[in-house]
Amino acid sequence: MPDEKRMIDKFEVIHALQIGAREVVVGVSPEQEFMCCFCTRDSMREYYTEAMGSDDYLEVMELYADRLKDQVAAMQAQRQTLHIPLDMLGGEHCFPLLDSDDITDKVVAVKPGALRYEYQRADCQLILVTNGSGARGYSRGTSVYGVNVFTGRRDGRWERRDILGEVKPECLPQWAKDRLPVIQREQALEKGRDR
Repeated sequence: MPDEKRMIDKFEVIHALQIGAREVVVGVSPEQEFMCCFCTRDSMREYYTEAMGSDDYLEVMELYADRLKDQVAAMQAQRQTLHIPLDMLGGEHCFPLLDSDDITDKVVAVKPGALRYEYQRADCQLILVTNGSGARGYSRGTSVYGVNVFTGRRDGRWERRDILGEVKPECLPQWAKDRLPVIQREQALEKGRDR
C-alpha cells in the first residue's frame, strides 16, 4: 500500500537511506520529537539499533548526515580491501539465459540493475548457483540460491529474472577461476554430509 506510513514505535519515518548493510532512519513523533537510528533486516523482521532522540530537528539531521557519511566511508574502505578488478560483466560475457536452461552448479552473473548501487561491482555479481526452483529450466518457481564466488558464502535469494546468464568460461575473471575449485569442493563436502 503506497499511502501506508512506515512507523517505528510512535515515530513516523520521514527520511531513510540504506548504504551498505545498514539503513539510516529519521522519524518524527506526534509530539514533534525526532529520532535517528540504524535499521537492519533479515528474512523475518527489521531491527533498530543506536536510536538517538531530540526535540531539535537540526540536531537529529546532523546525526543522520554523520551516520550516512560513516556508512559511505565504511563502504569505501571495504572496496579498497578487495584487490581485484571491480568491472562488472555484461551480456556479451554470458550465454543468454533461456527458459529451458538449468543453471544449477553454474557460475552466473547477476544483472547490475538487480544490485544496489554500492554493490554494483564484480565481487558481488558472480554466483555459483546451488539450488532453487528458478535454477531449473521451465520451472514455475523463480527463486535462485547460490554462493558468492568472491566470499564463498551463501548469497541469499535471487529471482531468475535477476540473472544475466551463465558466464562464458573465457570471460570468467582469473580471481574467480582461482576461488571456484575451493567453493566447489566445499559444496561437494556439504552435499555428502547431507546424505
